[in-house]
Amino acid sequence: MALDPRTPVLVGVAQWVDRTSEPGQGLSPQDMMATVARAAIRDPGGTGVEAAIDAVAVVRLFQDSGFGAPFGKQNNLPHAVARRIGATPRRMLYGPVGGNSPQMLVNMFMEAIAAGAHDVVLLAGCEPIRTQSRAQKAGIALDWAEESPTDAETLGKEARLVSPHEIAHGIALPVNVYPLFENALAAHYGRTPLAHRAAIGALMARFTEVAAKNPYAQLPVARTAEELITPTPDNRYIGYPYTKYLNSNMFVDQAAALLLMSTAAADRLGVPQGARVFLHGSADTHEKILVSERVNYHSSPAIRIGAAHALAEAGITTADIAHMDLYSCFSSAVEIAADEIGIAHDDPRGLTLTGGLPYFGGPGNNYSMHGIAEVAMRCRKAPGSFGFVFANGGYLTKHSFGVWSTTPRPFTRIDPASYQRAIDAMESPPLIERPEGSGSIETFTVIHDAGVPRFAILIGRTTEGQRFLAQVHEAPEALIDVPVIGRPIHVRPTDTINLATLA
Repeated sequence: MALDPRTPVLVGVAQWVDRTSEPGQGLSPQDMMATVARAAIRDPGGTGVEAAIDAVAVVRLFQDSGFGAPFGKQNNLPHAVARRIGATPRRMLYGPVGGNSPQMLVNMFMEAIAAGAHDVVLLAGCEPIRTQSRAQKAGIALDWAEESPTDAETLGKEARLVSPHEIAHGIALPVNVYPLFENALAAHYGRTPLAHRAAIGALMARFTEVAAKNPYAQLPVARTAEELITPTPDNRYIGYPYTKYLNSNMFVDQAAALLLMSTAAADRLGVPQGARVFLHGSADTHEKILVSERVNYHSSPAIRIGAAHALAEAGITTADIAHMDLYSCFSSAVEIAADEIGIAHDDPRGLTLTGGLPYFGGPGNNYSMHGIAEVAMRCRKAPGSFGFVFANGGYLTKHSFGVWSTTPRPFTRIDPASYQRAIDAMESPPLIERPEGSGSIETFTVIHDAGVPRFAILIGRTTEGQRFLAQVHEAPEALIDVPVIGRPIHVRPTDTINLATLA
């Protein structure tokens, strides 16, 4: 089949991990990304690629997502990477916050290549938090600051993912929010808390087995289901029902890069046909932005609609997927995504190619770049097979999807606004900020400090069906390992938050 020369292709992939450097000896984020960028450029075996790169995009680091930059910041990370590899791109983009960013940037730049706006695009991302935290602990000062002559381009103002009212009630950090989904799922599946914890353990134990065999995993250790779910001094509860081993691990030194080209550029630069992987389908969606606005806490309309669109665009069904990587910051993200896509939790094909964010590693917003790299490598090894990537950002908020194959195919992309409208039109329960009286628990989590239950976060409903947020400060441990969803409570407002007690 004769392809339009503007047809975009993924031609280069690379991953990198550091598990062995001593405190103070790890690479800066700029050098991490330059290292993996060079590897991605070498991957397809073309020539003259550096000089042909006309755009570099970098996935946003945690340091610029509110986590701080103790060793200095950089005003243009794409330029810092380009300078190190000898590229002079005319566009240098620094991505937004969100784990959906790698697949979203792929979707965006594939469309730009098809439209003739770019020919050769390098995407890169990393997290150096292992090196950063170890240096801080050892009292070692590193210098990662770098000033470029111009600032990087951004995609504009981002939507605020949490409200002040949510933050006041503890709905801010992902470790506090994803357990809310998990406990809602237990009730939705009709499981007792203990049975659901066992199911979580069985699911994520399979992830550890994949990580244990992955040469790029930060923690290549296989664990049993019982090890994962049993609270111990080394595996304390964080936000019930999640122990430490069930939380995404951001203390990593990991990087990944992707190289995209037009078919014409790939031909011109000598990229072999066997290195080329085509994007057959894509989608980008988002939920109701605030957690308190969601339709419910056991489903994701945006994942359902986005995945269905990407698969339909590719002309395949879930039965045709040979390789898949579902975003896995917490088990609830995996379970909800699998449910909405139409894949069993114990599908023999496996739901991860990396081993998942708690075990492979959770390199911030860049995790799914590793997922895409893994899919691409498997598609190359099995020409004509299909790979699927689901990437998630925020609190199951923003989603991006990609369907990949080595089979050449003309590029098509539908404006995401055309299917986002259906999600935006869905009704959510009305929120009342100062409830008083009787209600019931819609979902909850118990937040721990050093393994000790400190307070519970509740999302509840009034007897009239209004949704509210509250905390439980008296004996929050009474909510652990017993049926809680739907339980009656009393709630009252205070000057700062709503407080609830069990009825």
